[in-house]
Amino acid sequence: MPKPPSVTLERGATASLLDPDLPPESGSPPPPGSARAFLRRICDGDPLGLALAVRERMAARALLVEPALVGDKVAARAAFEMACDGRWQDAPERLREWIDRGLAREVEDQRAALEYPIPSAPGPFLAAVAERVGLDALLMNEGAVVFNGLPTSVRHAFYATFVRGQSTDDLVATGHADLATIRRRLRCALLSIARLRPSEVDPQDRSSSDE
Repeated sequence: MPKPPSVTLERGATASLLDPDLPPESGSPPPPGSARAFLRRICDGDPLGLALAVRERMAARALLVEPALVGDKVAARAAFEMACDGRWQDAPERLREWIDRGLAREVEDQRAALEYPIPSAPGPFLAAVAERVGLDALLMNEGAVVFNGLPTSVRHAFYATFVRGQSTDDLVATGHADLATIRRRLRCALLSIARLRPSEVDPQDRSSSDE
């Protein structure tokens, strides 16, 4: 089993619509109230806090997806719905709805991408996860699809250890589960990613569901 990391992957830089270093759009300003105008406002300094909110929700759901791609989807959806409603919106419950929809869409897109005969290189977040578990980066997209289909209890054990950098002792101390259970779930997650197919799940872990 790969040695659990001691540092987190949650704050890695990724390029996206939320990247403040991207050059501004050329041409005339978008019409006020248009989806493009709302999108520009959303991306200018990230006033909705999407970059952090996406990563927090990824952790809560324990999903292996590329946060920048989810952020782009969320920003586009939020801008469209704000334009339809004709007003700026920043209610936490609405933001969470947009993020959950963005996560669901990215999970679907990950799965659909596997139909292409040539595997694509993962983004920086998934590439870092691949390095930590010792998987060829070109296989990580498929590994992520397999992982995202596992029970949430298994995913949470892996995410806490290999993404957030928590030790198994930390997980036991914070009430995650007992040590034997944590190790069993980590083994299931790692074998599933390495073999690119779901490993046998213990019956005690099958009943977990997404939040």
